[in-house]
Amino acid sequence: MENAHDREPGAIALSDLHMGQTGIIRSVLATGMARSRLLDLGFLFGTRVTAVRRAPLGDPTAFTIRGAMLALRAQDASLVTVTPVDSPQMNTEAGTGAGAC
Repeated sequence: MENAHDREPGAIALSDLHMGQTGIIRSVLATGMARSRLLDLGFLFGTRVTAVRRAPLGDPTAFTIRGAMLALRAQDASLVTVTPVDSPQMNTEAGTGAGAC
């Protein structure tokens, strides 16, 4: 089983994404039924996932993935490894005007 020391450089736990930040899923470190559940929900290698909302007490966090919004507890989100990417909402220098109407 992988752990934090086995992650690729630049990869972080899904639970560490900032609100509005997007990441690309690299691995699911969970085992058993938890792994099956995450994979069934769409947490698959190469999938984009964005942190969109966090509960007032910090747990759970809502993520958008494959067009759906799903809430995960920090314990489950920490078992998904992502590589952070620039979020379109946060990147103000780039753009073709598609979102500036």
